[in-house]
Amino acid sequence: MSESWLQECRQYVKLLDELSTSKDRDRLDLVRSVRASLSAVNHSLWGWMQYVNNPDIMGKFTKEELEQVDSNLCEFARSFIEYDIKMTQLGTQKGLDEIKLRQREGAPALVV
Repeated sequence: MSESWLQECRQYVKLLDELSTSKDRDRLDLVRSVRASLSAVNHSLWGWMQYVNNPDIMGKFTKEELEQVDSNLCEFARSFIEYDIKMTQLGTQKGLDEIKLRQREGAPALVV
């Protein structure tokens, strides 16, 4: 990973800035922004895994630097997973609400 990797990361940041600051976003724009955000996180995670799995790179970090990386990434992961749980619960509830509504209306429940 080199300058090209950093350039890809900068392009993701630029795209996310553009998507989040555009005016009058509709629902499709918001979905596009969410998709871009998740793609950016996925891209970054892939890079981190390459780093962490390379002892030649990781061996050059001091203990203090690794403690800082660990602290930041643990905080990010915890926050992300807690948000994932919240949104999964909300999505599940919305799905259950739709099934209950369909059953009340006599329509067959859709299974997704």
